[in-house]
Amino acid sequence: MLIHEENEEDLFDRLPDAILLTIFDKLQDAKSLSISSSLCKRFRFLTTQTHHISLAIPSQKYHKSLPFSSRNKFIRFFLKPFQFVYRQISQWNQICMPCDNTQKKSDSYSCCTCSYASSSPAEILRNFTEIKELEIRVPSNGGGGDSDSLLKWKGEFGSQLKNCLIVGGISLSPICNNDRIDNGDAPIRELELQRMANEDLKLRIVWIISSLIAASARHCLLEEVIKEKKLLNKVVIMDDIGQGKVCMNGEQVEEMRRDAEVFSSKMPALKVKMWYSPELELPEGGCVMKGATLVVVKPVEEWSKADDGGDLVAKGFGFAGDGKEEKVFDEVARELVKLERSYSLEMNSF
Repeated sequence: MLIHEENEEDLFDRLPDAILLTIFDKLQDAKSLSISSSLCKRFRFLTTQTHHISLAIPSQKYHKSLPFSSRNKFIRFFLKPFQFVYRQISQWNQICMPCDNTQKKSDSYSCCTCSYASSSPAEILRNFTEIKELEIRVPSNGGGGDSDSLLKWKGEFGSQLKNCLIVGGISLSPICNNDRIDNGDAPIRELELQRMANEDLKLRIVWIISSLIAASARHCLLEEVIKEKKLLNKVVIMDDIGQGKVCMNGEQVEEMRRDAEVFSSKMPALKVKMWYSPELELPEGGCVMKGATLVVVKPVEEWSKADDGGDLVAKGFGFAGDGKEEKVFDEVARELVKLERSYSLEMNSF
């Protein structure tokens, strides 16, 4: 064993601030940064200057009360001296404290023993003063209609909705040799000409409305953060299962900061354009999607006669990772936008 002298210099303290800031920027996770800030005054000062922050908001159904709030008088008396320490830490850090050992293991991955789960993003991030890029992950609420459906959506906002791209289907299965169409383009044309049944149309309308409501709710969640963080120039907020995301670039963030109080409605009058195929073969993905649907939503004034939604489809969804599922949804959008038949409808502001 090596015996270190008490006055031996800590080599970590010799690292310049620039390197530590790079490390914290790579760390990104707001909870980890908050815990790091409790270690020393230097960390507390530097973590506030982090430019890239990722915040995961846990589901409130797993939220646990503090051990200090136990009804057992003896336990409350025993833990009382520790309340002061906890309060001093929580004044600066709205973080999740360690879970009680009595917690069930099944809940340990998402249990929470502080106000982290019930606090707004603005409250949690209030001491990160130099955020430039922010990513927030919220719990999925099971929205989007039928839980067995395949659904992805992406919305862009300024002070109001700019556009929303939705792709969905009923099922996805590998291509079998028997499924391949070898009789020319005639069967494909027949599929394109099939009209959507009423039940199918109702399901797609549920997808559209639920996706727009989810997007609007996430946009509202950002209002206070964008108002307070003046350096913020990129925001992404998505759910933990990667079904939908709201994106804002620098211009859109500045527009929301400038015009947030002007607009009372987050959803203007919208025009919806929809493409549908009862069965769509995807050669790149090696699969077939049944009930494949593409929806492009824009404010009425944003549409032009020459605009067919192809510009949004070309951008894709941009979800993290190169998984097969993400590529399949992008391919579905590219194939459907080529179809001649499309459905259009308009929605009033809400």
